[in-house]
Amino acid sequence: MYLTWYGQASFKLQDKEVTVLLDPYSSRQAGLRGPNFKAEIIILADKQRNLQAKKDIKEGFLIDGPGEYEIKGVYILGQKNKDGKLVYQIEIDNLKIGYLGEISKPLSNEVLEKLNGIDILLLPIGNKKEVISVAEAVEIIRSFEPKIVIPCCYNIPGLKIQADSLDKFLKEMGIKSFEPLDKLRLTKKELPEETKVIILKTAGL
Repeated sequence: MYLTWYGQASFKLQDKEVTVLLDPYSSRQAGLRGPNFKAEIIILADKQRNLQAKKDIKEGFLIDGPGEYEIKGVYILGQKNKDGKLVYQIEIDNLKIGYLGEISKPLSNEVLEKLNGIDILLLPIGNKKEVISVAEAVEIIRSFEPKIVIPCCYNIPGLKIQADSLDKFLKEMGIKSFEPLDKLRLTKKELPEETKVIILKTAGL
């Protein structure tokens, strides 16, 4: 599987058979270029973006509500968090991905119980009043103990909304140096034994 980041909470997941696009409007509404390609599956986490998505998306299967889905071999569980935003568990290419979008409140106990065995966690890490704080993000990591954490929703060049820097999160996680990747290429057997933070470059910048 390949995983690419487009800024904010916008990601692309891709295997040999299918492309999954996570919230393309997240990055565009923040002043970034965002993704511009067709995907077989489009997943939205924020109901405020649904109307625009339904207008724009002519092809592909749109998921914008809670429930269980299976499309083209991809398994998706959507749940509503206590802030009204959706969080998802996505199973693709034998990997379980936890996608938390831009949640502004910690996960409810009900959500935590249903999300399990997360391999890769896509996690907002502190965007002032818009998403959870760094401390809350770290607590979520401890709850899931994922193999890989990919932070998002932090300050990057071109962002037109107020956001915290990556440094605070890295300090909290005890990370002193890192080498950002253009994209993540990963198989189940390549997962690390202990939790590892991976920083992605923003595609399109």
